[in-house]
Amino acid sequence: MKNLRRYVVIAMLMIAVPCGFPASSDADDTLLDGVVTAKQYLVQLSGTVMNETFSGAQALLTLMPPPPAETVMPPKPGSGNPYQIIIQGFPKKNSRNSFFWNSTYSEMKVIANEITCDIKRTFVKTVPMHFIFMSPELLRHTGALANLAGDEGKRFAEKTALPTLINARAGKLKLSIHANSVSGTVWMKGYDPVEKAFVLYSAQIHGQRSYKLQPKQELKK
Repeated sequence: MKNLRRYVVIAMLMIAVPCGFPASSDADDTLLDGVVTAKQYLVQLSGTVMNETFSGAQALLTLMPPPPAETVMPPKPGSGNPYQIIIQGFPKKNSRNSFFWNSTYSEMKVIANEITCDIKRTFVKTVPMHFIFMSPELLRHTGALANLAGDEGKRFAEKTALPTLINARAGKLKLSIHANSVSGTVWMKGYDPVEKAFVLYSAQIHGQRSYKLQPKQELKK
C-alpha cells in the first residue's frame, strides 16, 4: 500500500512539473518575438531585368519597428504597417541590379514569419522606390562616345557609366524572415527613359543576419 501511495505521488509530481527538455529551436527562430530594435540581413540577389540575367548583386535588408505615426505625415499607404523594412544596394546604394524598397510606401501583410508588401499599381504616380540596372542603350552610347565597339565598348561602359535608376510604378516583395536568415522574392516594374520602354525587374533573395553594415553611394565620372 505504501509503495502504491509512493507511485501515485511521483505520478502527480511528473504531471505538475514540466519536463526539463530544451525548447524547440523553432521557438527561438520566430519573427514575432516583438521587433524592438533593428535587425539587419546581408542578402544576395539573382534574377532578370529586361533581357539580362544577373547574379552576385547584394543588398542590405533592415527590419525595424514602424516609425512613429507623427513622423509619417501625411499618412502613406503603409503607415499602419506593423514593421518597417528598408532594402538598399550594398556595398553601394546604387549598385547595378540592386533595388531600394521602403515598406512605408507599400501595404504589408504578416502571417507568422511571412511578410508580403505590395505597391498599389499605378501608371501615373511613382513611389520613392526603385531598381537599378544598366540600360542597353546606355552601354551602346557610352561605348560609342569612347570610340570603342563591341565587347570592348561594353566593358568600358560598365566600368565608367552609372546604372539607370528606374522608379517603381508597381511591385511586390515576399519575405520569410527568421532570427538568422531571410529568403524571398521581389518584382518591380517601371519606365526606363533611356530605353523609352517599361522594364520588369525580378529577383530571388537569400541572406544571413549581419551587424553594423552601412552602404555608400557610388560615384563615377
